[in-house]
Amino acid sequence: MEYGNTLESMRLEPVTGKAIPLKAGQTLHITLAEGPQCVDFNCFNLHDYREAMSVGHMRRTGFRAHRGSIIWSKPPRYNPMMVFLEKPDTCVTDLLAARCHATQFEKERGYPGLHTNCQDTFAEAIGEYRLCPDDVHDSLNMWMNTGWDDAGNFIPNVRRNTGRKGDTVVLMALMDVLAVPIVCGSGDVSNTSNFWFRPIDIAVREASDQGQAVMARLLKRHTGFLNQRRPGQYRVPPRDDHRECTCDPSYVPQFVNSPVKTRDLEFKLSAADRENLKRLIKMKQGDDEQDAFRAAVMTWYTRFKTRQIVPESMDL
Repeated sequence: MEYGNTLESMRLEPVTGKAIPLKAGQTLHITLAEGPQCVDFNCFNLHDYREAMSVGHMRRTGFRAHRGSIIWSKPPRYNPMMVFLEKPDTCVTDLLAARCHATQFEKERGYPGLHTNCQDTFAEAIGEYRLCPDDVHDSLNMWMNTGWDDAGNFIPNVRRNTGRKGDTVVLMALMDVLAVPIVCGSGDVSNTSNFWFRPIDIAVREASDQGQAVMARLLKRHTGFLNQRRPGQYRVPPRDDHRECTCDPSYVPQFVNSPVKTRDLEFKLSAADRENLKRLIKMKQGDDEQDAFRAAVMTWYTRFKTRQIVPESMDL
């Protein structure tokens, strides 16, 4: 696919996000700047924030997105909002997991204070366009190697993130949208991002002739249906009249625990410890000794030193 000139580029540091307006035909390029990092994504109609992405209806064609997957808005509008033009094989996408939030870490893990989380990061990012925390919706998750068993149990943190530095996902807008990529806030305590936070690079590029042709074919295929309804057709109309996503130029986001603070820790390892680390690396549970050690420690801590999730039907 050929792409147009770059209109805007930026780096999103851990743990931040950005609400980005795109016109139909423009492309959003999301790149892993340093290595494996889960990216959560929200999407709104730029001219009517009530029309938002529905991952539930994306799941109708599978729990994973792929090249050619459509990002749909929620019914009754059910319009194609964006499409995946490029997705590397190392980017495992997830349409099942809910975004992480602060209460989750407090209730389920007993973490004190306010932990970084996707709900709050999304809320701070969309606040620039006068949207509130209640407007955040379930996320499309990129580079999130989750799974599930045949009983329907969700497996969020067993598989390591397989993303690599330079991996790029390309999404094309099929309508004017407010696209919201963020750096996932749970990656330091799970395999979601291999127990670390890393930045991502974002670029917006102009529509190309080839992209415009693809967009025309997709809109012909996926629009024009009688039941793709507009607010003017609703028997009970929306309460609010002003639904345009307009930028507040004075807005300054206050992302949770950003910039992320780190400090070095030293550990003395025995010869047996190092042999165990080599085995973990061989089992692909770490890229090097430091990575494998951090993953082992955090996996143990999460399993034995935090509160375990109990199914509500058993917690009577």
